[in-house]
Amino acid sequence: MLFLLKVEVKQMPNMPVKDFLGYVIREWEYFSRFQRRGKILAGGKLAGRRGAAAIIDAESSEEMDEIVSKLPLFPFFTDIEITPLVSMEKALLDTKRIHSLMK
Repeated sequence: MLFLLKVEVKQMPNMPVKDFLGYVIREWEYFSRFQRRGKILAGGKLAGRRGAAAIIDAESSEEMDEIVSKLPLFPFFTDIEITPLVSMEKALLDTKRIHSLMK
């Protein structure tokens, strides 16, 4: 299953910036490991914001929840948005099917 993950930290936590940046480094290392394993298909930092987005290939919503809850920045996220995605191939097939049914 494909999921779009979007996370943001809109309010800085009450800690020294250097300590927070240590969490950010661990977060990107975590993302990099999952990308090398083929779990993260694409993603990156939200331009001009404290956040990131990724397309994740998870076996289930439970696996997706596990991936997200283990993110180093998880305790600091003010916004987490997880959206299940339909593959482009499936979307095309569905659209063609609907199109063919129209008179």
